[in-house]
Amino acid sequence: MISFYCIKNNKERTVDITNIVKDGAKLKKNISEFAWVLEFNITRNNVFNDIEIGDIIVLKLNNKEIFSGVIITGDITNLSFKAVDYAWYFSKNEEIYQFEDVESSIVVRKLIETFGGMAGNIEKTDTMVDKFYFGKTLGAIIKEIITNIKKLENQEFRFFYKETKFHFEKSKKNKYLRNQYTPLKSLRAILNDYSFNALNYIKEPKRKLSIEGMHNAIKVYKTSGKEYIQVNGAKDKNNVDKYGLMQKLISFKDNDLNKGTISADNILSQENKVKETISIEIPTLSEFIYDGELLNLNYEKYEIKGVYEVRGITYIFINHKDIFLATIELERV
Repeated sequence: MISFYCIKNNKERTVDITNIVKDGAKLKKNISEFAWVLEFNITRNNVFNDIEIGDIIVLKLNNKEIFSGVIITGDITNLSFKAVDYAWYFSKNEEIYQFEDVESSIVVRKLIETFGGMAGNIEKTDTMVDKFYFGKTLGAIIKEIITNIKKLENQEFRFFYKETKFHFEKSKKNKYLRNQYTPLKSLRAILNDYSFNALNYIKEPKRKLSIEGMHNAIKVYKTSGKEYIQVNGAKDKNNVDKYGLMQKLISFKDNDLNKGTISADNILSQENKVKETISIEIPTLSEFIYDGELLNLNYEKYEIKGVYEVRGITYIFINHKDIFLATIELERV
Protein backbone atom coordinates (compact mmCIF):
# COMPACT_ATOMS: atom_id res chain seq x y z
CA MET A 1 0.00 0.00 0.00
CA ILE A 2 1.15 3.55 -0.78
CA SER A 3 1.31 5.84 2.26
CA PHE A 4 2.05 9.58 2.52
CA TYR A 5 3.43 11.36 5.58
CA CYS A 6 4.06 15.03 6.33
CA ILE A 7 6.80 15.92 8.79
CA LYS A 8 6.44 19.54 9.89
CA ASN A 9 9.60 21.56 9.27
CA ASN A 10 10.20 21.91 12.98
CA LYS A 11 10.27 18.06 13.01
CA GLU A 12 8.07 17.97 16.08
CA ARG A 13 5.08 16.42 14.37
CA THR A 14 4.53 13.67 11.80
CA VAL A 15 1.09 13.37 10.19
CA ASP A 16 -0.25 10.50 8.08
CA ILE A 17 -1.85 12.33 5.13
CA THR A 18 -2.61 9.25 3.02
CA ASN A 19 -6.38 9.69 3.26
CA ILE A 20 -6.33 13.33 2.13
CA VAL A 21 -3.95 12.95 -0.84
CA LYS A 22 -5.97 12.88 -4.06
CA ASP A 23 -5.64 10.17 -6.69
CA GLY A 24 -3.08 10.88 -9.39
CA ALA A 25 -0.07 11.82 -7.27
CA LYS A 26 3.05 11.65 -9.49
CA LEU A 27 6.59 10.65 -8.57
CA LYS A 28 9.05 11.13 -11.42
CA LYS A 29 12.70 11.35 -12.35
CA ASN A 30 14.88 11.68 -15.43
CA ILE A 31 18.35 10.18 -15.48
CA SER A 32 19.88 13.56 -16.43
CA GLU A 33 18.65 15.08 -13.15
CA PHE A 34 19.76 14.26 -9.63
CA ALA A 35 16.49 14.60 -7.70
CA TRP A 36 13.13 12.82 -7.66
CA VAL A 37 10.09 15.10 -7.92
CA LEU A 38 6.76 14.40 -6.20
CA GLU A 39 3.62 16.29 -7.25
CA PHE A 40 0.36 15.84 -5.35
CA ASN A 41 -2.92 17.48 -4.35
CA ILE A 42 -4.84 17.20 -1.10
CA THR A 43 -8.57 17.42 -0.55
CA ARG A 44 -10.14 20.19 1.50
CA ASN A 45 -10.78 18.74 4.93
CA ASN A 46 -11.22 19.59 8.58
CA VAL A 47 -8.48 17.27 9.80
CA PHE A 48 -5.17 18.63 8.41
CA ASN A 49 -4.60 21.56 6.06
CA ASP A 50 -1.28 22.73 7.43
CA ILE A 51 1.18 21.70 4.69
CA GLU A 52 3.80 24.45 4.28
CA ILE A 53 6.88 25.22 2.23
CA GLY A 54 9.81 23.49 3.92
CA ASP A 55 7.79 20.59 5.31
CA ILE A 56 9.12 17.11 4.60
CA ILE A 57 7.04 14.57 2.67
CA VAL A 58 7.76 10.86 3.02
CA LEU A 59 6.29 8.31 0.62
CA LYS A 60 6.25 4.63 1.56
CA LEU A 61 5.37 1.46 -0.34
CA ASN A 62 4.29 -1.30 2.05
CA ASN A 63 6.02 0.56 4.91
CA LYS A 64 9.33 0.88 3.02
CA GLU A 65 10.45 4.43 2.27
CA ILE A 66 10.74 5.13 -1.46
CA PHE A 67 10.86 8.94 -1.33
CA SER A 68 11.75 11.62 1.19
CA GLY A 69 11.94 15.27 0.25
CA VAL A 70 11.07 18.85 1.02
CA ILE A 71 8.09 20.91 -0.19
CA ILE A 72 9.45 23.64 -2.49
CA THR A 73 6.24 24.97 -4.07
CA GLY A 74 2.66 25.12 -2.90
CA ASP A 75 -0.50 26.36 -4.60
CA ILE A 76 -2.51 27.23 -1.52
CA THR A 77 -5.65 28.01 -3.56
CA ASN A 78 -5.76 24.62 -5.25
CA LEU A 79 -3.93 22.70 -2.51
CA SER A 80 -1.31 21.33 -4.90
CA PHE A 81 2.30 20.83 -3.88
CA LYS A 82 5.70 19.84 -5.26
CA ALA A 83 8.43 18.15 -3.23
CA VAL A 84 11.96 17.22 -4.28
CA ASP A 85 14.48 14.92 -2.64
CA TYR A 86 17.61 16.34 -1.03
CA ALA A 87 19.83 15.99 -4.12
CA TRP A 88 17.97 19.12 -5.33
CA TYR A 89 19.99 21.22 -2.90
CA PHE A 90 23.16 20.48 -4.86
CA SER A 91 21.81 22.75 -7.60
CA LYS A 92 21.08 25.53 -5.10
CA ASN A 93 24.42 25.96 -3.32
CA GLU A 94 27.40 27.74 -4.88
CA GLU A 95 30.92 27.52 -3.48
CA ILE A 96 34.59 28.28 -4.17
CA TYR A 97 36.86 25.26 -4.63
CA GLN A 98 40.31 24.52 -5.94
CA PHE A 99 41.41 20.95 -6.61
CA GLU A 100 44.88 20.01 -7.79
CA ASP A 101 44.99 16.51 -9.27
CA VAL A 102 42.46 15.06 -6.83
CA GLU A 103 40.71 11.80 -7.72
CA SER A 104 37.05 12.42 -8.62
CA SER A 105 35.40 10.33 -5.91
CA ILE A 106 37.35 12.22 -3.24
CA VAL A 107 36.01 15.49 -4.69
CA VAL A 108 32.43 14.19 -4.67
CA ARG A 109 32.78 13.05 -1.07
CA LYS A 110 34.11 16.52 -0.15
CA LEU A 111 31.09 18.18 -1.81
CA ILE A 112 28.71 15.92 0.12
CA GLU A 113 30.48 16.87 3.35
CA THR A 114 30.19 20.57 2.41
CA PHE A 115 26.44 20.12 2.07
CA GLY A 116 26.35 18.32 5.40
CA GLY A 117 25.01 15.11 3.90
CA MET A 118 25.84 11.48 4.58
CA ALA A 119 27.95 9.69 1.98
CA GLY A 120 26.75 6.28 0.89
CA ASN A 121 28.45 4.17 -1.77
CA ILE A 122 31.14 6.36 -3.37
CA GLU A 123 33.01 4.45 -6.09
CA LYS A 124 36.53 5.34 -7.17
CA THR A 125 37.44 6.52 -10.67
CA ASP A 126 40.63 7.00 -12.69
CA THR A 127 39.76 10.61 -13.54
CA MET A 128 41.50 13.47 -11.75
CA VAL A 129 40.11 16.93 -11.00
CA ASP A 130 42.55 19.80 -11.55
CA LYS A 131 40.50 22.98 -11.59
CA PHE A 132 39.49 26.16 -9.75
CA TYR A 133 35.74 26.66 -9.28
CA PHE A 134 34.20 29.99 -8.32
CA GLY A 135 30.46 30.43 -7.86
CA LYS A 136 29.57 27.05 -9.32
CA THR A 137 26.89 24.95 -7.69
CA LEU A 138 27.84 21.65 -6.13
CA GLY A 139 25.56 19.94 -8.65
CA ALA A 140 27.22 21.64 -11.62
CA ILE A 141 30.64 20.49 -10.39
CA ILE A 142 29.44 16.90 -10.02
CA LYS A 143 27.83 16.97 -13.47
CA GLU A 144 31.09 18.25 -14.96
CA ILE A 145 32.98 15.44 -13.21
CA ILE A 146 30.53 12.87 -14.59
CA THR A 147 30.98 14.33 -18.10
CA ASN A 148 34.78 14.14 -17.77
CA ILE A 149 34.65 10.53 -16.57
CA LYS A 150 32.52 9.65 -19.60
CA LYS A 151 34.99 11.43 -21.88
CA LEU A 152 38.16 10.04 -20.36
CA GLU A 153 37.15 6.57 -19.18
CA ASN A 154 34.07 5.84 -21.29
CA GLN A 155 32.21 5.08 -18.08
CA GLU A 156 28.96 6.62 -16.90
CA PHE A 157 28.51 7.52 -13.24
CA ARG A 158 25.29 8.29 -11.37
CA PHE A 159 24.84 10.65 -8.43
CA PHE A 160 21.65 10.21 -6.40
CA TYR A 161 20.01 10.29 -2.99
CA LYS A 162 18.68 7.03 -1.59
CA GLU A 163 17.83 5.81 1.90
CA THR A 164 19.15 8.93 3.70
CA LYS A 165 22.52 8.92 1.88
CA PHE A 166 24.12 10.31 -1.28
CA HIS A 167 25.68 7.84 -3.68
CA PHE A 168 28.17 8.12 -6.56
CA GLU A 169 28.30 4.90 -8.54
CA LYS A 170 29.19 3.41 -11.89
CA SER A 171 26.06 2.93 -13.96
CA LYS A 172 24.46 -0.49 -14.08
CA LYS A 173 24.80 -0.20 -17.86
CA ASN A 174 28.58 -0.07 -17.63
CA LYS A 175 28.60 -2.91 -15.13
CA TYR A 176 26.41 -5.00 -17.45
CA LEU A 177 28.75 -4.34 -20.40
CA ARG A 178 31.58 -5.66 -18.22
CA ASN A 179 29.56 -8.73 -17.17
CA GLN A 180 29.17 -7.39 -13.63
CA TYR A 181 25.37 -6.94 -13.54
CA THR A 182 22.33 -8.98 -14.59
CA PRO A 183 19.35 -7.02 -16.00
CA LEU A 184 15.87 -7.63 -14.63
CA LYS A 185 13.56 -9.88 -16.64
CA SER A 186 10.50 -9.30 -14.48
CA LEU A 187 8.88 -6.69 -12.27
CA ARG A 188 6.49 -7.63 -9.51
CA ALA A 189 2.75 -7.07 -9.69
CA ILE A 190 0.28 -8.15 -7.01
CA LEU A 191 -3.45 -8.20 -7.60
CA ASN A 192 -5.90 -9.89 -5.22
CA ASP A 193 -2.98 -11.70 -3.56
CA TYR A 194 -1.90 -13.10 -6.95
CA SER A 195 1.69 -12.30 -7.95
CA PHE A 196 2.74 -12.04 -11.60
CA ASN A 197 5.26 -10.37 -13.94
CA ALA A 198 4.08 -6.83 -14.62
CA LEU A 199 6.23 -6.69 -17.78
CA ASN A 200 3.80 -9.17 -19.37
CA TYR A 201 0.96 -6.66 -19.13
CA ILE A 202 2.01 -3.48 -20.89
CA LYS A 203 0.21 -1.18 -23.25
CA GLU A 204 1.48 -0.91 -26.83
CA PRO A 205 4.95 0.71 -26.63
CA LYS A 206 6.18 3.71 -28.57
CA ARG A 207 9.46 3.10 -30.39
CA LYS A 208 11.91 5.54 -31.99
CA LEU A 209 15.20 5.21 -33.89
CA SER A 210 17.73 8.02 -34.36
CA ILE A 211 21.31 8.70 -35.51
CA GLU A 212 21.40 12.27 -34.14
CA GLY A 213 23.82 11.27 -31.38
CA MET A 214 25.91 8.87 -33.46
CA HIS A 215 29.67 9.25 -33.96
CA ASN A 216 31.16 6.77 -36.44
CA ALA A 217 34.70 8.16 -36.40
CA ILE A 218 36.78 8.99 -33.33
CA LYS A 219 40.15 10.76 -33.02
CA VAL A 220 41.95 11.04 -29.69
CA TYR A 221 44.51 13.79 -29.02
CA LYS A 222 46.89 14.55 -26.17
CA THR A 223 47.55 18.20 -25.41
CA SER A 224 50.99 19.60 -24.69
CA GLY A 225 50.81 23.33 -24.18
CA LYS A 226 49.04 24.64 -27.28
CA GLU A 227 50.00 21.58 -29.31
CA TYR A 228 47.59 18.73 -30.04
CA ILE A 229 49.16 15.34 -30.72
CA GLN A 230 46.97 12.59 -32.16
CA VAL A 231 47.23 9.42 -30.06
CA ASN A 232 44.85 7.06 -31.84
CA GLY A 233 41.74 6.88 -33.96
CA ALA A 234 38.95 4.56 -35.05
CA LYS A 235 36.33 4.58 -37.79
CA ASP A 236 33.45 2.35 -38.90
CA LYS A 237 33.68 2.51 -42.71
CA ASN A 238 30.37 0.74 -43.24
CA ASN A 239 28.45 3.22 -41.10
CA VAL A 240 30.33 6.14 -42.65
CA ASP A 241 29.27 4.92 -46.11
CA LYS A 242 25.71 4.28 -44.93
CA TYR A 243 25.03 7.38 -42.83
CA GLY A 244 27.80 9.82 -43.71
CA LEU A 245 30.82 10.89 -41.68
CA MET A 246 30.07 11.92 -38.07
CA GLN A 247 33.41 12.49 -36.38
CA LYS A 248 34.20 13.25 -32.75
CA LEU A 249 37.50 14.60 -31.37
CA ILE A 250 38.61 13.77 -27.83
CA SER A 251 41.46 15.63 -26.12
CA PHE A 252 43.10 15.08 -22.76
CA LYS A 253 46.03 16.32 -20.72
CA ASP A 254 48.76 14.02 -19.43
CA ASN A 255 47.44 14.33 -15.87
CA ASP A 256 43.78 13.80 -16.79
CA LEU A 257 44.07 10.12 -15.98
CA ASN A 258 45.65 8.56 -12.95
CA LYS A 259 46.20 5.37 -14.92
CA GLY A 260 45.17 3.80 -18.18
CA THR A 261 44.63 5.40 -21.56
CA ILE A 262 41.75 6.66 -23.63
CA SER A 263 40.87 4.22 -26.41
CA ALA A 264 39.24 5.43 -29.63
CA ASP A 265 37.98 1.88 -30.19
CA ASN A 266 36.19 1.86 -26.83
CA ILE A 267 34.57 5.24 -27.46
CA LEU A 268 33.55 4.19 -30.97
CA SER A 269 31.91 1.03 -29.65
CA GLN A 270 29.66 3.16 -27.43
CA GLU A 271 28.85 6.03 -29.79
CA ASN A 272 28.66 4.28 -33.16
CA LYS A 273 25.05 3.18 -32.68
CA VAL A 274 21.59 3.83 -33.99
CA LYS A 275 19.86 5.07 -30.85
CA GLU A 276 16.73 3.10 -30.03
CA THR A 277 14.32 4.43 -27.44
CA ILE A 278 10.99 3.03 -26.35
CA SER A 279 8.29 4.12 -23.95
CA ILE A 280 6.22 1.51 -22.14
CA GLU A 281 3.26 1.94 -19.84
CA ILE A 282 2.74 -0.63 -17.09
CA PRO A 283 -0.67 -0.34 -15.36
CA THR A 284 -0.13 -3.11 -12.79
CA LEU A 285 3.24 -2.40 -11.17
CA SER A 286 3.75 -3.17 -7.48
CA GLU A 287 7.52 -2.73 -7.34
CA PHE A 288 9.49 0.51 -7.14
CA ILE A 289 12.51 0.76 -9.47
CA TYR A 290 14.98 3.58 -10.05
CA ASP A 291 16.23 5.31 -13.16
CA GLY A 292 19.39 3.63 -14.43
CA GLU A 293 17.92 0.16 -13.86
CA LEU A 294 18.28 -2.33 -16.71
CA LEU A 295 15.41 -4.39 -18.13
CA ASN A 296 15.79 -7.43 -20.36
CA LEU A 297 12.77 -7.23 -22.68
CA ASN A 298 11.39 -9.62 -25.26
CA TYR A 299 8.29 -8.41 -27.08
CA GLU A 300 8.25 -10.25 -30.41
CA LYS A 301 4.92 -8.65 -31.29
CA TYR A 302 6.53 -5.20 -31.21
CA GLU A 303 9.98 -6.26 -32.54
CA ILE A 304 11.55 -5.29 -29.21
CA LYS A 305 14.22 -7.59 -27.84
CA GLY A 306 17.32 -6.80 -25.81
CA VAL A 307 18.60 -4.96 -22.75
CA TYR A 308 17.32 -1.43 -22.12
CA GLU A 309 18.28 1.22 -19.58
CA VAL A 310 15.60 3.16 -17.70
CA ARG A 311 16.24 6.78 -18.69
CA GLY A 312 13.12 8.27 -17.15
CA ILE A 313 10.21 7.05 -15.07
CA THR A 314 6.89 8.44 -13.85
CA TYR A 315 4.72 6.73 -11.25
CA ILE A 316 1.05 7.61 -10.86
CA PHE A 317 -0.66 6.44 -7.69
CA ILE A 318 -4.39 5.66 -7.75
CA ASN A 319 -6.40 4.83 -4.62
CA HIS A 320 -3.09 4.31 -2.76
CA LYS A 321 -3.30 0.55 -3.41
CA ASP A 322 -0.40 -1.83 -3.88
CA ILE A 323 -0.58 -1.53 -7.69
CA PHE A 324 0.13 1.66 -9.61
CA LEU A 325 0.76 2.98 -13.10
CA ALA A 326 4.30 3.52 -14.41
CA THR A 327 5.44 5.13 -17.63
CA ILE A 328 9.05 4.18 -18.37
CA GLU A 329 11.36 5.72 -20.96
CA LEU A 330 14.01 3.22 -22.08
CA GLU A 331 17.10 3.25 -24.26
CA ARG A 332 18.76 0.17 -25.74
CA VAL A 333 22.13 -0.60 -24.18
